[in-house]
Amino acid sequence: MVQPLALVSALRFVAAEDLLYAGASAQDIDQAVADGLMFRFKLQRRLTSETPTDVLAMTRKGAVSLSQAFSADPDSVPSDTRSSCHRSAMFLDHSLARSRFAVLLVRALEQGVPASVLSWEQDPERLADTVHITTGSEGLGRLPLVADGLAVAAGPRGPEGLLVEIDRGTERPSYLGRKYRGYLEWWKNDGPKRRFDLPALRILTVAPDAKRVARLVEACQKATEGRANGLYWFADENDLSAHGILAPVWRTMNAEHLQLWS
Repeated sequence: MVQPLALVSALRFVAAEDLLYAGASAQDIDQAVADGLMFRFKLQRRLTSETPTDVLAMTRKGAVSLSQAFSADPDSVPSDTRSSCHRSAMFLDHSLARSRFAVLLVRALEQGVPASVLSWEQDPERLADTVHITTGSEGLGRLPLVADGLAVAAGPRGPEGLLVEIDRGTERPSYLGRKYRGYLEWWKNDGPKRRFDLPALRILTVAPDAKRVARLVEACQKATEGRANGLYWFADENDLSAHGILAPVWRTMNAEHLQLWS
């Protein structure tokens, strides 16, 4: 019972199908809900979906139970109530997409080949940084940078950060283009080492479909003038779900059908 509780606690909101994919049993999930450790609710993620998504979140009782298993302070374990889950469908859809990526990554690398996941962070305060960029008539401006997640992996070339941007097609590509420009300046000024003590880092963008990926790649090329091509990696969520994170489903600004590690 501890494993599914720990996963829900770390990710906050998880689709039941992703929790099952992560290795939890339907029986354990049902028992946790019956015992009041987790609760489930329905979310209509997209108008085109035939059925709503079954979503799971952890209760305060579940947080206390998990803290006891790890001899931790209950206040340090995130939990939710039904009232706190009255978020916008857009917010929850984004959260579930982030959770799916984390589950796919951990499952793909659970054997430690060709890399292993050392940590996952999605707390905005722990990911936030700022950079100053010059943009045309606006001059020098301060740009906040907050990614959706940071996975630290031990790969063939040593520790590496995967800074994750989950795009749901709700922002103009030019908005993310400006953010990509900010990441370039941040990277040039040793941001990964200074902020996260990481010697190497890539920025992964997961978009909802191939058309959106193409638009974001174009925005990135325009904003960065094609510099630091290997810094930015893009993938379609559908390809990741169908083929896996380790498959050749990634692209950069000038190459396609790439693997994260080869």
